[in-house]
Amino acid sequence: MEVSGRKESSVRLCQPCQRDGDTAQAEGYCDNCKEFICSSCIKAHRKLATTKLHVIKSKDEMPTYQTQSDPCTELCDVHVNEIVKFYCQEHDNVGCGDCMVLQHTSCKVQLVSDVSSNYDNSVHLSLIKHRIDHLRKNLDSCKKEIKCSLKAADQIKTEVVKKVKLFRKELDDYLDKMEADLLQKVDAINDRDVSSQKKLQNQCEVLSDELKEIQRKLDQCKDNVNNLFVTSKGVQRKLEKCQNINETIFAKSQINTLNFKVSEDFDTMKQHNTPFGSLTTQVKTFSGQFKKCINDMKVHFVNKVNCQAENEGNCCISGITIISEAEILLADGANKLKILNNKDGKVTSTLKLSDTTGGITTISSSSAATCLPIKGKILFVNTQNGLTESHSLDVRKRCNSIHHRNGILAVSFVKPPAVQILDMEGQILHEVKDASILKYPRFVYLGTEYDNMFVSDKDNHVVYKFTLQGELITQNKTDNNDKPAGLTVTNCGCAVVCYPKKSDSLGVIVPDTCRRKILPFNVQHVLEPLYVDISEAQNKMFISELPTSVDCNFIKIFDLK
Repeated sequence: MEVSGRKESSVRLCQPCQRDGDTAQAEGYCDNCKEFICSSCIKAHRKLATTKLHVIKSKDEMPTYQTQSDPCTELCDVHVNEIVKFYCQEHDNVGCGDCMVLQHTSCKVQLVSDVSSNYDNSVHLSLIKHRIDHLRKNLDSCKKEIKCSLKAADQIKTEVVKKVKLFRKELDDYLDKMEADLLQKVDAINDRDVSSQKKLQNQCEVLSDELKEIQRKLDQCKDNVNNLFVTSKGVQRKLEKCQNINETIFAKSQINTLNFKVSEDFDTMKQHNTPFGSLTTQVKTFSGQFKKCINDMKVHFVNKVNCQAENEGNCCISGITIISEAEILLADGANKLKILNNKDGKVTSTLKLSDTTGGITTISSSSAATCLPIKGKILFVNTQNGLTESHSLDVRKRCNSIHHRNGILAVSFVKPPAVQILDMEGQILHEVKDASILKYPRFVYLGTEYDNMFVSDKDNHVVYKFTLQGELITQNKTDNNDKPAGLTVTNCGCAVVCYPKKSDSLGVIVPDTCRRKILPFNVQHVLEPLYVDISEAQNKMFISELPTSVDCNFIKIFDLK
């Protein structure tokens, strides 16, 4: 295991100034504060009552390493009684001495105190904080979704219970009706039987009375044989009639026997314990998607789509905007607007203009707007069922880039340099025209917070962030004097920037990181990127290239994962 020594750096920077985002060379060292400080901070140190007695070492007496007033006291996760003192850059891991001996023998190990200088102002820590903030926002979205899901679950339960009880009531009403119908039939059959039997009962009483009367007459004649003979002959005929009536009564003396038999369908349901209804389930997912921050995503090249219309020369795609899942709208500097189906790889509509085109932006699902630099106009076009002109607004000439969000237009002008914030009628709400700041504001893009905008200044090699009132928030200087071009802003607030002369790489500006830092964003198969747009709904990125590029006629499509 090799432990690096504490080597002197060629230039020591003032630590208090670094915390403010400035870089000044250290001219001394405060033994009390344990910090390297510049000449201005030395003067301030000697004036303040709280620090004027501090021991300030001269530049020649400065230590060759950063002495820390707050040594690490964190205990090792593995060797719980040992303090973490070492850092292995190869494995990007920290540990105690035992860890280094056991697991990093062949690595070049450094002391934590040697590598942690000014870490509290580092880009790495800022990125971690940004990731925490982004995850917190995702978590807040999850909490809102869960809250909505719980509310929806209560509503779903209430609705289903209501439907079950309604069906039960309908079933009860149906069963009550079926019961009433059956009982009505029972009553009808019973009434008929009772009525017929009562009639027969009455006939029996009448016949019984008739027989009593016959018997009475015979009894009256018992002492007179002649009368008895005559009466008997008359009685005989009556008895034959009574016999017939009695036979009729006997034949009609019958009733219907009733029995209730359960419906076979209901009987089968009971035997098989069949429910009278069923529940169907369908998983309801969150309405939103978990979104990674752009600087945490990996870029995968999908393909390149030719954006040349039939029988035309090379393209100069100076603007891209997404109008649907399958279509993107392109501003071709050669006096054209085009709709490109990025799935079929075909130009489906072309609109020839009387002026060169600047940038382009979506206004709604069926309209867009572009700049006409020579005429000094903003042209609005319809995008449904092919491209057609709608109306225009008069602005200054040399307008170059345009972006719309929430009813606000941001327009950049390259000569004289300015950025204007307009309403949809073309009225200027605010304007940035400070020549000491702007030199060649090539592209503009409104931020997702609705209160800021990003501007790429080609000649100043800077990406600015302004409020919509024109106040400068931050300025991010490019590395190696790279000239920034097209840019877009993601929902997490990151700005993605093209460098036309830098292949296989874009830049990312992450909120709240070091104010002047643009981080690299590796993108393969890109030669001279001019403009970029991102569809977060599809997790796709679209890039056009300079007219000088061999791929100037193509739109490069990438997946973001």
